[in-house]
Amino acid sequence: TLLVAQRVALARGPDVDPTFLAVSSALSALAVGMRAGTLHLWRGRDLSRERPYPIALGEDAADREPVTAVHLLEQVDRARIILFLCSAIVVRSWAIPTVDMQVEPKALFTDASGGAAPHCSCLFPTLNALLIARCDAVFAYDPDEGNMSAMHLEGEKIELSQFKSYFMSVTAETSSTAVPASGLAGGSISSISPGGGMPFSSPSSMPKQTVTVCLAYPNMRFIAYTSQFTDVTHVVAALGSIFVFSRGGADGSNTVLFELREKPLSEQLDVLVNKRMFNWAADIALHGGAPQEVIADIYREHGDALFAKRAYDQALDVYMQTVDLGVPLEPSFVVEKFLDAQKIAHVAQYLKRLHEKHLAEREHTALLLKCYTNLKDLSTLDKFLDQTPVSQYDPATAIEVLETAGYFGLAADVAQKPEVHRYQDYVRISLEHFENHAKIVAYLGTLPKAEACQVLLEHGRALMKHAPRETVGLVCELCGIRPGDELSDPTSALVVGTGPRLHELLPAFVGDLSQLELVLRSVLLGPLGCRVPPEDAARLFPTLFELMVRSYQQLGESTTSGARGELHGDIMRLLRQHQQDEGALASALMLSQTYGFVDGFFFAAEKLGRFQLLMNWCFEQRDAKRLLDVCKRCGSMDQSLWVQALSFLATDEGEHMEEISEVLVHVESSDLMPLLMVLETLQQSSSVTIGAVRPYLQGQFRRLVDSVETSRGKAHQDRLEIARMQQELLSLRTQAQVFQNTNCSMCGLSLEVPAVHFFCSHSYHAYCAPPDGGCPQCSSEALPKIALRQQREAQAKNAEDFFKYVQGSSGDKQIQAIGEWCKFGPFDAGGDIADRGQRESR
Repeated sequence: TLLVAQRVALARGPDVDPTFLAVSSALSALAVGMRAGTLHLWRGRDLSRERPYPIALGEDAADREPVTAVHLLEQVDRARIILFLCSAIVVRSWAIPTVDMQVEPKALFTDASGGAAPHCSCLFPTLNALLIARCDAVFAYDPDEGNMSAMHLEGEKIELSQFKSYFMSVTAETSSTAVPASGLAGGSISSISPGGGMPFSSPSSMPKQTVTVCLAYPNMRFIAYTSQFTDVTHVVAALGSIFVFSRGGADGSNTVLFELREKPLSEQLDVLVNKRMFNWAADIALHGGAPQEVIADIYREHGDALFAKRAYDQALDVYMQTVDLGVPLEPSFVVEKFLDAQKIAHVAQYLKRLHEKHLAEREHTALLLKCYTNLKDLSTLDKFLDQTPVSQYDPATAIEVLETAGYFGLAADVAQKPEVHRYQDYVRISLEHFENHAKIVAYLGTLPKAEACQVLLEHGRALMKHAPRETVGLVCELCGIRPGDELSDPTSALVVGTGPRLHELLPAFVGDLSQLELVLRSVLLGPLGCRVPPEDAARLFPTLFELMVRSYQQLGESTTSGARGELHGDIMRLLRQHQQDEGALASALMLSQTYGFVDGFFFAAEKLGRFQLLMNWCFEQRDAKRLLDVCKRCGSMDQSLWVQALSFLATDEGEHMEEISEVLVHVESSDLMPLLMVLETLQQSSSVTIGAVRPYLQGQFRRLVDSVETSRGKAHQDRLEIARMQQELLSLRTQAQVFQNTNCSMCGLSLEVPAVHFFCSHSYHAYCAPPDGGCPQCSSEALPKIALRQQREAQAKNAEDFFKYVQGSSGDKQIQAIGEWCKFGPFDAGGDIADRGQRESR
């Protein structure tokens, strides 16, 4: 079906005959060569639908010869089509853009060194070039550079075509005097078809041509097949094969079709390998898409062959080619071969190439460095470590091998690289072998705070020992603490959350506690107070407190009172700053007791309410004055302290009359002990006389007399009240009671029948009286007394508790215990029970 028709001749002229035509695969470009040497070009998106006006190219050329070939080479990656024009004496090329149709074609090159005969040129996509066959060779033309290479192939060429990565050349026999076939060389055939009157030429007199099939790759060209045929008419690539049309038969009247099939890739490789053409076999395997194992096996056989000839350098190059191509052999295979031959330098080169291609393992890195160290090639080793990216080898393995070999400087250089992140190894090596502590501290200052903190925790003791001033400065810098105490804003001394906390770096000061004490005192006891957040201060307090009380203990009594007193004041100031923190007080209590800091011990125990610890300390130290001081300050919260103080003073062997008198005054004023108990306590002391305690005894006797008189008065009033109540009960039982209330005691309205009257002279409406049957106004006073009576009755009936109470005392105290139990009214309860039983029996 005809889609579109275009006029070829643009204008009338002496010679406008077209000779050759080329069209792109997408019908976006069409070129027609003319016998006059010009070329007509049609461009568009789709020439089957468009009818653009053609462009004439080559009209200005001085050497205009008939066009012998036109080719279009499509370069999709560069968005252009290359137009080649060939004549008998010149080759030209243009670049045709495929995106912007408004851009004119651009002339690339003109080669006037020679042209191409008809049918002796073809495109070769494998090389991205145009092939032209001439008598001496086949030339390849680059679209931009022109003639770039050639393959020597002598003989007069009559046809050139392409199949996959092959090109086929038909060469005429130079010694033959026969006339060439018209289809290839432009002559005529001397014979006629059967049935005519002219006989056919004999096969021996027919022209002979050589068909040569060449495989061409960018770095490899060789003849894959060559054979002589009789009077070749066509060479066609189709159906995955190459077909050769030629004359044949006894009289040469038949046309013979020969099919040339490409051997399978495996057979091609076997043939080349058997012929020891390993390089060609490897290239064909790579371009033919052979499996990685097959390609590696070819290189292995090639390398083994060279190795067997003791061509170690060439064998190494072959083995390294597998690394470059990404199909490496098993490294242990190559390494073992060269090690057996004692070729350590070759092993190093191979392993270095593995590292360059990121194919090395940890073991390869170790082995490579060992090779360098065994070769004593320090320059190469240094160059490898300096120029090789860290991503190409394992830094940890490199550091380990270099240290083992004694190259500590190189090991430190590797660890110091920023991309390695082996800061601790660098510091360790530097400290162990170079002992440049100040330099290490400066280096840590350049690291991120987190990494510097980790290194400082591990090596801080050594740094603090040899470079204390620099290390302390680094710690302050990491924690955000400014040097000095003169700060206008104490909260600005530490930037919270941007670095490590000071308590995290305390292990670095283990070797120099004096420096730690100075740092903590500047932070917690500066002129402007605490310079860290409260939660950090709580963590630092126990450490600083222990250091200070230890220093206070070490000063001893021999030190001048000024320095010792100043330190004492600082300790107490620190303690008062944290007096609201129970955890801090508990730590201070324990540390003060451990290091014998009495004032801190007393302060912490008093704030925690641990008064008994203070009393025990006074008992152990036999310090009566501090004992009285504790009783005065804490006795209001625990009155038993005075009792303990009296017992201690009475049993102690020292002279404590003044203190005993003071304690007795407080015991008497607070009524803490019975007189008999006080006398029993005081009789334990042989130094206490009646005259010393006479004021106390007189006061107690006066109190007893006053108590007896008061009790007698209350007893007389109780008897009178009991007599009145008995008289009232008798009156209620024997005499009639007249209720004269006219108003309700609850609502105040006039009483109406039915009404409720109580013996307490209160009257209520029936609907105002409570359902429990008690007087609302008198119940509030009677209920507590009734409840107390019921409680005493229940307690008096519990005989088991009574015997436990008596057994808990001894001697005179048992009598006192029985007296105490009598107040519960056990005998009254029994009498009531007996009376109730008699009434029930009646």
